Amino acid sequence: MRVTACFIILSLLVAAGPAAAQPPHADADAWRALAGALEPAAFVSVRTKDGRRVRGTLVQRTEDGIVVKPKTRLPSPMRPIAYAEIDEMERTAHGMTPGLKVVLGAGIGAGAMLLVGAVLVAMLSD
Repeated sequence: MRVTACFIILSLLVAAGPAAAQPPHADADAWRALAGALEPAAFVSVRTKDGRRVRGTLVQRTEDGIVVKPKTRLPSPMRPIAYAEIDEMERTAHGMTPGLKVVLGAGIGAGAMLLVGAVLVAMLSD
């Protein structure tokens, strides 16, 4: 049992070595290549290494980073994000928010109820 546990720990330490030895600029180059492949005005979701998440339109690609116009309820200024700060970036689609889906469903339900009520009133008044 002890030999197996030692073997597993040693294997994990050996496997983690090359991953930790990657130079930090390799990540920045990868994000630069991904940003270069995106079309202008792409909707992206970016998470930085400090945990902030920005969802918005990719406005500009620079040598050092990207500029994103956040999609927020209240207008907010464009945010420059350096490639070295990016932890995760993905292209996302504009979708309906959950609140919009609820309002749309309630409107459809209310319209259907009004239609049924109007039909019943027309049938009873004849």
